[in-house]
Amino acid sequence: DSHSSLLFHDTFLMRGGAERMNLIIADILKSDIATACVSPESFDPAKKGRKVFITNPDFQRGWFWFLRMKWSFYRSDCVKWYERVFFSNEAITAIRNVEPGTRTYYYAHSLSRHLFDQKWQYFRKSMWYEKPFFLLLSYFLKKLYIADVRKADMIFTNSVTNQRRIKEWIGRDAIVLSPPVDTDEFHPLALEEFSWDSESRSGWHILPFKSYYISFSRLTHAKRVDRIIEVAQQLPDVHFLILYWREDSQKDEFIALGKGFANIHFLTLDDNTELPRYIAGAIASIAVSREEDFWMVAIESMACGVPVIAVDEWGYRETVLNGVTWVFVSTDSHTFSNRDLEQAILSLPRERANGMSVACRDQAEKYSRKQFEKRLLSVAS
Repeated sequence: DSHSSLLFHDTFLMRGGAERMNLIIADILKSDIATACVSPESFDPAKKGRKVFITNPDFQRGWFWFLRMKWSFYRSDCVKWYERVFFSNEAITAIRNVEPGTRTYYYAHSLSRHLFDQKWQYFRKSMWYEKPFFLLLSYFLKKLYIADVRKADMIFTNSVTNQRRIKEWIGRDAIVLSPPVDTDEFHPLALEEFSWDSESRSGWHILPFKSYYISFSRLTHAKRVDRIIEVAQQLPDVHFLILYWREDSQKDEFIALGKGFANIHFLTLDDNTELPRYIAGAIASIAVSREEDFWMVAIESMACGVPVIAVDEWGYRETVLNGVTWVFVSTDSHTFSNRDLEQAILSLPRERANGMSVACRDQAEKYSRKQFEKRLLSVAS
C-alpha cells in the first residue's frame, strides 16, 4: 500500500546529501513525506505523486525558528495515519505522536552535536546575554533528544563514527546504512564527452579536461575550504575549481579570499545536474572537512573515477582506500597544515590520478543505490 509508510525529515532547505538520500528512501519504501518546510532551492518531495505534509512552511534559520520547528513536530499528528514511520534528524520529536503498534525507524544523518561534544564550542560563540538561555535550552533539548531517539524500534546511521556516538550518547545500538550514490548519474567521462556550457556561464574561464582540482564542499569554515583557497594562492600554476551553493554561509568571505588569483575559479550551482560532469573533468577532488561523519564528496568523486585528496580521520577512513585516495594529514585534525595539503596536491598529478580511475569506480560501486536498497529492505521491509 503506497500510504502505509511515511518518511519524516526535518527540512528540505538545499539539494544536499540528506535530502537526496531521504527521497531515495521514500522511493524504496513507497512513502509519503512530512517535513517542516520545502525551499525552492531544494528538491521537490511532491514529485512522483507523493503526499507531502508541511508543518512549518515559514521556517528560517536561528534558535527561535529551530524551537518553533521542534514544536511543530511535537504537535504533528500525520504520523498517526501510517503503519510505518521513518524519522530523520530533528523530526524524531514527532515520534511521540505515533499510534501503538506503529513500526518506527530513525536515521541519524547527523547527530545534534551542539548538545553533546560541540556544546561548548557553540556556547563560546554565543553573545554574553545568550549564554544562560543556551545552557538552559541545551539541557532540556538534550534530554528530549535522547528520550525520543530511544523510542525508535530501529536506529540507522551513516557511519561507524556515528554508530559509536549513538552507543555512547544515547545508549542504543545502531545499524550502519551508508548513503548511496547513483553510479549511473556519477560516472567517468572521456575527453570527447567533456564540454562546458559556454552559453550559461558568462565570463567563465573554460578549463580543459583534467586540468584542475575541484572542491564541491559547502563554503564554510567547518569544511575548511578557506584552507584550500589559501593553498591555491601558493600554487599559481595549478587551477582550482571551487563549486558552491547560493545559501553557503561563508561564500562572500571565501570568494573575496580568492579574488585576484587567476588560478582560482568559483562557480555556483543551481542544481545537481551539472555536478557529475564538473567532477569527472577534474584531476582530483579535495575534501578536508573537519570531523566529518561520512562524506559523500569522496563517494561521488570516486564514482566519477576521480581520486580524493582527504584528511586521514573520521568518516573518510570508512569510504576510501590508500592508493584510491591520497591521505595526507595525521589523525589529529589540530595538526592540519596548509603545507601538508600543498604537498598532497603536488604528489597527485594528472597521470597518477588517471591511473586510479578504475579502482575509484570499483570502490564507489560498494555504495551504489542497488546495494543500498538491498540492505535497507533486508532490515526495514
